[in-house]
Amino acid sequence: MDRLLHYLRVLKEYARDYVLENTGLKILALLITAVLWLSVASRPVSQVTLRDVAIEFHNLPKSPLLVITKFEPVTARVYLEGSRDVLDTIRPSDVSVIADMSGVEPGTRVREVTVDLSRLPTTVKVRDWEPRSVRATIERVVESTDLPVVPNIVDKDRLPVGYEFTWTAHPATVRVVGPESEVNKLKEVSTETVSLAGKTEAFTKRVAIDIGSPNLSVSGGNSTVELTVVIGKSRLIERVPVTVFGAPPGKEPVPRYINVTVFGEGPAVDAMTADDVSVAIEYQGEPLKTTTFTPRVTISPRYMARVTVRSLEPETVRIK
Repeated sequence: MDRLLHYLRVLKEYARDYVLENTGLKILALLITAVLWLSVASRPVSQVTLRDVAIEFHNLPKSPLLVITKFEPVTARVYLEGSRDVLDTIRPSDVSVIADMSGVEPGTRVREVTVDLSRLPTTVKVRDWEPRSVRATIERVVESTDLPVVPNIVDKDRLPVGYEFTWTAHPATVRVVGPESEVNKLKEVSTETVSLAGKTEAFTKRVAIDIGSPNLSVSGGNSTVELTVVIGKSRLIERVPVTVFGAPPGKEPVPRYINVTVFGEGPAVDAMTADDVSVAIEYQGEPLKTTTFTPRVTISPRYMARVTVRSLEPETVRIK
């Protein structure tokens, strides 16, 4: 019992010394704390307006796949309230204005917008925001049929005099994915510009497809094509004789000569003669009947790799 009384007496003396020791410093600390609290509590509340806050769309259905093609207004204003030093650190990108698109269907829809408070400091309050709703156009995402790729070739008038060009694209067609209204308008797709300035020979290059709308994309993700442009001359070679094989005696072609237009490398086309082009018909008609044939044109091996046949005049020949 005496030991317990001793411990209580020691504890009482310690508590008395703790309270009374350095009393001046403790009072000073309390005064400083009070001044700091009063300075914060008496600080005036400020208000700011955040302009051009982007409107975000959440929970857009994925089946069927939908897309928002346009909406208005595009941005919102948010009115905030709080201490000036905190408000000065907040930017429009720090605030989320959200439109919930759950269960939306294609068409023109009006949805309420709300401010996401989770991204704001707890000392900042949202006093108001505008607009309170957004008007959006919703469309289905569809895929087009095969659309031909047509290159956007410029500076055609800067080719040397007498020169022409032909082109091929690989792949020759693509499919486009995007909003139904935009996809349905497409008849073909273009590429980025390809200049012919200073070109005199064939060339191949990979070029990007230019669909013309940020809402559209190429199906499969490959948005380039391999474009081959052949630059050369065309020339009309007149009075090339028509040779008939397998015809009965007395059968002759009508007409006996045709004109052949060739296209290819300039020097090769310029050097060709009628002897470098052969026109032949394999006769398969019945005797005593007049039959019409499409001639087979062959370029001599000397020029075959550099020249192609563009057209015939006439395109068919009769045997009589």
